[in-house]
Amino acid sequence: MGAARVEISDFSWSFPGQLTPALQGITLSLEPGERVLLTGPSGSGKSTLAALLAGVLRDPDDGVASGKMLVSGNRPRGLVLQQPEDQTVMARVHDDVAFGLENALVEPAQMQELIDQALADVGLALAPDHPTRALSGGQRQRLALAGALAMEPGLLTLDEPTSALDPDGVTSVLSAVETLLERRGMTLLVIDHNPERWWGLVDRVVRCEAGVLVSDQAVTGKSPTRATLRAITPPPLGEPVVAVSELEVSRDGAVTHAGPLSFSVQAGEIVALRGANGSGKTTLAMTLAGVLPAFRGSVTIAGLNPHYLSSRDLATLVGVVPQNPAHSFFRATVRAELSAATGATQALRDASRWGLDQVLEAHPLSLSGGQQRRLALALATGGNPKVLILDEPSQSLDDEGLAELVTQLGEASEAGTAVILATHDDALVRALKAREVVLEPGAPPAVELPPTGVLATTNPLALVGAALLPAVALLSTIDVVSATVALVLMLACLPLAGRGIQGLGTRMLPVGLASVFSAVTIALYGQSSGEVFFQWGLVVVSEGSLDLALATALRILAIGGPAVVLFARVDATRFADALSQQARLPENFVVGGLSGLRLLEVVAGDREVRGWMMRARGMGDRSALRRVVAVALTIFVLAIRRSHTLAMAMEARAFGLQRTRTHYRTSVFPRRDYLWIVGGGLIGVLSVTAAVMTGSFNAILG
Repeated sequence: MGAARVEISDFSWSFPGQLTPALQGITLSLEPGERVLLTGPSGSGKSTLAALLAGVLRDPDDGVASGKMLVSGNRPRGLVLQQPEDQTVMARVHDDVAFGLENALVEPAQMQELIDQALADVGLALAPDHPTRALSGGQRQRLALAGALAMEPGLLTLDEPTSALDPDGVTSVLSAVETLLERRGMTLLVIDHNPERWWGLVDRVVRCEAGVLVSDQAVTGKSPTRATLRAITPPPLGEPVVAVSELEVSRDGAVTHAGPLSFSVQAGEIVALRGANGSGKTTLAMTLAGVLPAFRGSVTIAGLNPHYLSSRDLATLVGVVPQNPAHSFFRATVRAELSAATGATQALRDASRWGLDQVLEAHPLSLSGGQQRRLALALATGGNPKVLILDEPSQSLDDEGLAELVTQLGEASEAGTAVILATHDDALVRALKAREVVLEPGAPPAVELPPTGVLATTNPLALVGAALLPAVALLSTIDVVSATVALVLMLACLPLAGRGIQGLGTRMLPVGLASVFSAVTIALYGQSSGEVFFQWGLVVVSEGSLDLALATALRILAIGGPAVVLFARVDATRFADALSQQARLPENFVVGGLSGLRLLEVVAGDREVRGWMMRARGMGDRSALRRVVAVALTIFVLAIRRSHTLAMAMEARAFGLQRTRTHYRTSVFPRRDYLWIVGGGLIGVLSVTAAVMTGSFNAILG
């Protein structure tokens, strides 16, 4: 059936610049169709082994290997990584699932059935064109799994595949994996800190510690449970610290995700925000933390509105851990982060307490997912805030880290700190004896509808020609008549754009500002001729400079405006299809650029969240320049790491193995689309002709 065989013998792996190998002397074999669970503490090398088995760490620049690692079989390998937002490649749901199939040269006629089956298996029932940017973290994780399952791999490696999912999502993922295992032979390696989830699906449990395999046991007997968490003893509660009244929250200031909610949290009380993926837990948590404004209603902490506090005052009042802990870090080493939060002496104690004493000189972004979360928790709990707000605090934590989390939150509660956590972790809620605030699933968030009208169905290359030809004509002359004629003709064609373009005013703003500033500059400093209206030093406003200013402003609008309107209707995926299928540009180059555009959306989200965390950590009161520099540098580092992870996710779905790809969507260039090119050429010709006939033609060259 094509299930892979894995043979690893005395294998070691070292990353560049690291003195200690990530893996040391690993010996492991997986028979075709065998199912193995890999466990171990954070930072023990599990994810490195997963990446090696998936074949995404193979270049000399990736690291140095010794020993033998052989994966045999004639089917692809599949890999699902920890962070779901780093794995989404394409802009639309079905396109993302199809990505691996295209790389594997699956015939287009066979793709839709495979896509539909994979999405049904993971319980992700969305429209084919649903934008991936509108997915929650849990939905993204399901999409990543669907992309791997659609390829029906011979070896499927899952790295914490359920860490970002609600209980229903976990059930869907487990069911999807079980269904695929039953339907077609496949070798499975899954990494998870919670073995009981996979009991009955796996044959063996292998444990890794410090890069070494320390045990390998067959699955027998009753399902084990995760290390029992010692429940805290809730302290006597104090006065209300957090008061929420008729609160509605929104991330974008337009669409509400939860509410109206009214509740209070007393000193020493622990409250768990519960609800399905996409129900608004993160948005509510960040609103309570004072980094997002309330949409409606009010929040007070210790009688103060947190949204009106300075960043420094807020940081002394509230400790925050975001869902992605990497957003909490702003310094070059773990030691520097801890020292800035609590001082050098306390930093050493905190590092030891959270198991970070061996990585004090490491960059925070170089840590494993579990280690990053431990560091973020140490930073949030170290300043003795009145309120702790934690978003999925147990995600990626091993047993030791989870036990320490319970201990730390218990101590914070005992000290009178109010604790609010958004979580899917039932065991954590039970151990903390937390009161639950359940967010009911609201209406699904509004999704931007696909463009309509003629432009939406026109080949993007035709639109490029339609925008380019008038621009070339207008660049041959600088006069008022040609630009005016072009603008009038283009405005007459505007109804072809379909319904109103969302955000057209914002899109046109740079063009409008460029035309105004250029006109003002030329009017004041342009070549003087004719009657002089005003003169002061080098500033001369004359009849000639005003004519030139008007001609320049109209020309910028005539060239830039239509381009904005046309390309506002161009879908990036369709444009990429046209570039590769009609323009015959290199396939992998085009797809790489397209995935880079999607990564920009993720980086923009990073910039937003890091802005929240600067405020939460007391850095938001800095000058605008210092804030921009701090965010820019850290975003640059984070973007590099995200791009590396995205490249790994793409390679795991066979990207780059072939110079050509099949295509889920076929790009066509019907004869009617040539009318756009002809129309663009006519506008250019008529504009220049009008200028010549009126005697206003003013050649730019010569």
